[in-house]
Order: sequence, then structure tokens, then C-alpha cells
Amino acid sequence: MKIKLLSFLFVLISIPFAYAQEAKFMVLGAKGEITSNGKNIHAGDMILSGTTIDIKGSTPYLGLAYIAGGTLELKKPGSYNVADLEKGLSNQDNDLVSKYVDFIKDELTGSTANASTQAKYGSVTRSLKKKPIFFYVPINSNAIKSNVNLTWAMKEGVEKKDKTFKLFIKDRKQHVLIEKEVTGTTYALDLNDPELKDQKYLFYYVEDADNHKIASDVYAFEVHKDGGDAQTDKALEQLKANDTAIGHLILAKFYEDKGFIVNASTSYEQAIELSNGDEQYIKMYEDFQARYGS
Repeated sequence: MKIKLLSFLFVLISIPFAYAQEAKFMVLGAKGEITSNGKNIHAGDMILSGTTIDIKGSTPYLGLAYIAGGTLELKKPGSYNVADLEKGLSNQDNDLVSKYVDFIKDELTGSTANASTQAKYGSVTRSLKKKPIFFYVPINSNAIKSNVNLTWAMKEGVEKKDKTFKLFIKDRKQHVLIEKEVTGTTYALDLNDPELKDQKYLFYYVEDADNHKIASDVYAFEVHKDGGDAQTDKALEQLKANDTAIGHLILAKFYEDKGFIVNASTSYEQAIELSNGDEQYIKMYEDFQARYGS
């Protein structure tokens, strides 16, 4: 009888404590050995109040979205108290950031409650992937003047080992503006490069340096000096100030939402690099490539 009574009292005592714990953070990305009160943390998990986060490993990464607004990244091993983390974010609520963080949360959870960036998907033109090389952007797209990455891949069945490529960028009259030999499958292009001569439309393709028959289609994008209106430019300036993995992930969603797909692709790559190769961010980029890769 005493044992039953003690058990009943223990349950009564435990209930208020359990209900007192609230969700404080949502995990956007996690890499390394990361636990909360002894349990492994994964993308999409909620971090509760009154808990501690333990991070181990040589290149860990933890990206968090605060439930009341704002984001946080942890990249150093150690033990972190959730209450202390919350204090540092109490004044970071921002409607613009929150909007695009919500897009990321929806992608993690598979939610369709909010309108996503898919509203823009119909405004691009895709290739039919007939050529052995393809880029991870639509065959016709848009880009804001900045540094962008042109990234390509080989179709299945094409020899991929140790290839060197030639990249060509031309104007509307097919004058060669840039011709570069590239090792690897990415070329960093500065759209402010004087060699581009402020051309509004750029056409580009890549081919195997040893076999010009192994090539991509000719891709094109329209170059924009800015976002098109004062509100978009102001938002861009604000978002670019956050030079973190989550910051670039948010920027990728913003660019995608506005139809600047080349810039979005570059921001995804920067987010992956800054997160030490977080698997969830890689998956988001792969999903983006599946949507837009021509």
C-alpha cells in the first residue's frame, strides 16, 4: 500500500515539471555528436526549456531557430544551457527573417500550411537534359549582380574521373566574353567583372576540355543590377549582413522566392560550406537542384 502511495505521489510531483518544459528552439541542422539531456539531436527536433545541449567532435555544427524569432549557431564543442542561449536571443525577433525561417521549418516538417517558394517555380524554363552535362539551374533564369557559382554535373553513364572542362560565357551576339579552363565542376563568376561589359543577357555552356562533343546546352540568365524595387533591396541588405550558414540558407530562400535562382544556388552552397557540410542543408540543396536542375 505504501509503495502504491509513493508511486502515486511521484507521478503527481512529476506532472507539473513535465508540463513546465516548453519548446524553445527548433533544430535546423545538426552535425557531429550532439545531445540534449543524453538524447541525440536531429534536424527537426525541438529543444526544451530546462535542458542542456552537449556538443562533441572536431567540426560540429548546430543550427537553431528560436521559437520567438531569431537564429543561433553553435560550432564549438562544449555544454550549453538552453536558458543562457535564450537570453542572448530575446531581442532578435524580425518579421523578414521569421518568414524565411518558417519556409525552412516547413521543409523540415513537410508542412504545407504556409505558402512556400514554389509559387515561383513556374517562371523558369527547364532543359530536357539531352546533353551529357547539365547545370543545377534552369536553362533560362535570373541573377542579381554579385558573385555567383556556376555548378554543373555529368549525366549517368558519362565518364567522370579527372575531367577538365572549358567554360564559355558569351553575349547575345555570341561574342566570347570569358573562356576559362576549369578543374572540377564549379566556376565562381563575378557578375561585376569588367570582362562581362555590363551585358544584360549572358549565355554560357561548358564542355569536356578533351572532347567538345561532351558538352552542356547553352544556358542563359538575365543580369539585374538590383532586386527590382526599394523594398527588395532593403531586405537583401539586411539579410546579407548575417554571414552565417543559417543566414545564407535564409538568403537562398529569399532569392528563390524572388526568382533569382542562380543566386539562390550559390547561397545554398555557401550555407553548406559554413555549416561544415551539414547533411540537412545538403538535402535542402539537393531538393532545390531536383526542382530546378535542368
